[in-house]
Amino acid sequence: MAKQESTPKTLTRRQVARRVKEEKLNRILTWSAIGVVAVVLLIIGYGLITELVVKARRPVARVDSVTVSTQQFQRRLYYQRLVMRDRLNDYQYELTRINATDETMQSYYQYLESAVSSLDSQLSATSASVLGKQVLDYMLEEEVVRKEAQTRNLTVSQEDMDLAIEQIVGYDRTAAETVTDTSKIESFESLYQQYNESFLKPSRFSEQDFRTMVETNLLRNQLVAIIGADVPQTSDQVDPIIFAVGSDETGLALRQRIENGEDPTGLIVELNDDESDQTAGYALGWIPAGYLGGQLGAEIEQVTFNTPVGKAAEPVLGSDGQYYVIFVNGHEERPVNEATLRQMREDQYNSWLELQKQERWEYLDWQKAVLTTP
Repeated sequence: MAKQESTPKTLTRRQVARRVKEEKLNRILTWSAIGVVAVVLLIIGYGLITELVVKARRPVARVDSVTVSTQQFQRRLYYQRLVMRDRLNDYQYELTRINATDETMQSYYQYLESAVSSLDSQLSATSASVLGKQVLDYMLEEEVVRKEAQTRNLTVSQEDMDLAIEQIVGYDRTAAETVTDTSKIESFESLYQQYNESFLKPSRFSEQDFRTMVETNLLRNQLVAIIGADVPQTSDQVDPIIFAVGSDETGLALRQRIENGEDPTGLIVELNDDESDQTAGYALGWIPAGYLGGQLGAEIEQVTFNTPVGKAAEPVLGSDGQYYVIFVNGHEERPVNEATLRQMREDQYNSWLELQKQERWEYLDWQKAVLTTP
């Protein structure tokens, strides 16, 4: 017997109305839930964006009423780390190209090793705050320089700006002007674009920020020359040979050898070639008063200037904890050489800058903004 198919039950008018009402209510509840979720997400998103904006604008330091924001600091720090990282890679690559056993390249190889070690240390996570503080100090100094330059009506010519930027990106204008086959020399535009892609864009350090940094450095050079203008062109100077030794006893024995007639220049070679890390000899040439004091301490300078020509002083402890024996080749009033003049002008400028730092700089919560990459 065939099975009968069931006939669908017809809904009453009241049941249809109830179902329509339930479906409408469900749609309202569904869209209400979606609306609530959307509002919550918008609130969270707005909060995150607001927090990022507030964090980016949060000052890390100020000079007078001008602040350095977290964003400005991090962009400059990222740029600086990129430049240093690139230099480190170049040095490491150069090391692979040099034969370490070639005696003629030993000095250069050691220089590269030292440079790689120094950069690697500065870029490490443990030194991140040290590098961050240096970069922040550069930025604060630049603000002081710009204000001082404005007060003194100092400006930078377009020619000087162009030359400075060319040097940074690695363009040699002289070579470009003298070489006939220009295809062998990369154009400035190409080198600048490479620099922009490698350093400025990744760090979001704008081209205007870059140009301002270059201009400020040139203004700084002008200030160094102005503030250091009263550095004397001649001064009381000595021509010393300085021997670093490991102990007072070693120093006394070395002094006795000199007093017995041994050639101090020969002893320089001997101490530099021995296996000890604590002994070395340096012929400094003519140096003015103030130079040694800044490097090794006031007592070293006093001993150097009070030791008779042709004599060696007894060992003296420097400010770095190292013992030194000083032999004086000459002592007279003479013109200051250009390299020493530059250093003395820098010292004058740094003394002026230190006063600005004490009176006008203020460090805020900068440590939290320090980057450890790249």
